[in-house]
Amino acid sequence: MLASLTSAAPLASYYVLVSNSSGFSQQQNGLDAQKLNAQFATMTSNDSCTSGTQACVGGAFAQCIGNSWELTPCSSGLSCFALPLVTKAGTSLACDTQSDAEARFVAAGVQGG
Repeated sequence: MLASLTSAAPLASYYVLVSNSSGFSQQQNGLDAQKLNAQFATMTSNDSCTSGTQACVGGAFAQCIGNSWELTPCSSGLSCFALPLVTKAGTSLACDTQSDAEARFVAAGVQGG
């Protein structure tokens, strides 16, 4: 799974309609991802966590193992972000460039990430 987190998908795959016939809202996904990123911005690697959870901590992908964060740095030039899914409800964590992450939020119909 970590291998897929270090490579960003092409931008073209993220420019889709804000909602579709399945009833989910890409805009809501964008808002949910924004909320996660705001929470992640306040977290540190020393914070307690629940085993099995995932987050972005200090720009790195973080997995809670045994109630402590294990960080996996992103490749050079990339940071970890919560991003809106484009084909179904939800968000994903991925290492991405700041500019591509921002473009994904714009494509979802929200400003900022």
